[in-house]
Amino acid sequence: MLRYFFFIVIFIFVSCGEKEIQNIKHRKQNIEILDSIQGKPTVWKNPKLTPVGSDLVRMIRAYYLVGEVDKVLPFLLLPPSMDKKKLVDILQEAKWGYDLKVSNVRWMNDSVFELSVKTQKQQTTGMEFYQGKIVNDTAKLLVYLNPNCPFVKNN
Repeated sequence: MLRYFFFIVIFIFVSCGEKEIQNIKHRKQNIEILDSIQGKPTVWKNPKLTPVGSDLVRMIRAYYLVGEVDKVLPFLLLPPSMDKKKLVDILQEAKWGYDLKVSNVRWMNDSVFELSVKTQKQQTTGMEFYQGKIVNDTAKLLVYLNPNCPFVKNN
């Protein structure tokens, strides 16, 4: 057993003493630098999964809660009688759910869709239906003059 151990140790020391082979060819790696402006065009047609990685309802609510109303406006279809100030007032009075999850998208005629949104308000789970439309390859939610929830149609 001791002979095998010495044989292995001598073999290791002899192999470490040899010079490195200089014939190794080094390849240059060509790294392509992509311009950050050139990329895949973003697709905003799907209201269930936007390029941001979330659904349209959560994105609108998140931008509104941090005060970025200007980023919300391109994703809303306002009635002709409503301006930006009135929209902000209605959104401030709206009773948003604490947890909004889009559970289903139902497509209708002419690029119109209906989102089934599961809401949770004061430990009560409910379901709301938001209507939207595809305009210029962008999913937009319809805004109504409903003070409780501006995205739910008045009945």
